[in-house]
Amino acid sequence: MKKQLAILALAAAVFATPSLAQDKIVVGAYAANPPWEFKNEQGIFEGFEVDVATEAAARIGREVEFQELGFQALFAATSSRRIDFAISSISVNNERLQSQSFTQPYYDSDGTIVGLQTSDVETLEDLEGKVIGVVAATTGEAWANENAEALGIAEVRSYAAQQDLLLDVQNGRIEGGAGELAGFQYAITRIPSLAILVRIPTGERFAMMATKDHPLLPEINDAISEMKEDGTLAQIHEKWFGVAPDEGTSTVTVMPIPAAE
Repeated sequence: MKKQLAILALAAAVFATPSLAQDKIVVGAYAANPPWEFKNEQGIFEGFEVDVATEAAARIGREVEFQELGFQALFAATSSRRIDFAISSISVNNERLQSQSFTQPYYDSDGTIVGLQTSDVETLEDLEGKVIGVVAATTGEAWANENAEALGIAEVRSYAAQQDLLLDVQNGRIEGGAGELAGFQYAITRIPSLAILVRIPTGERFAMMATKDHPLLPEINDAISEMKEDGTLAQIHEKWFGVAPDEGTSTVTVMPIPAAE
């Protein structure tokens, strides 16, 4: 009986992590997050991080199955081992490292306030008395909540999706949105009435998030190191942003797997 229970326990442990039960890695992604990840007209995932995840998996002999999830749902999905990894411009921070694991970072970012070109907001102090929006569970939301009182922000309004936030900016329902720089810069190329109002130095770095201590994490991390060393990550950066990555950034610099403090 004890032997049978041990076998069952081992089987449960193996099948609890999707990638260990098959030759593919299940990667969750928030589909409304260009240029990082989005679905094209054929319903196929594309984007900077889609290319990173696909290439990294291929280098360890795995295929990727992308699973569409809301941004907040990504954290529960990795914790419950419903998915192996998650992508969606997810910043590495110590709070997240308590319950999740991350590969080394591959993109350096800042925060920003996006708004209409006609907005009179030029500094963070100009947000006094204004209503701004954020996407729920993002570092933009964390920044806004931490700084709202000090800056005199009238209200921080939370949205489930970035497109809903930007629609309210366009319609003048809110003054602007707080969030990640590159995502908003990409949105501006599609919505010319918008502009970056304020850039907020945050030192954020994006990486693939994983189930805590995922057994494939070291292999995927090594693959990302190889992609940095042979120039593949720089090529992906140029493909999606039109320019080469800056020297010294995490896109070209090999780094260790982040550890919780």
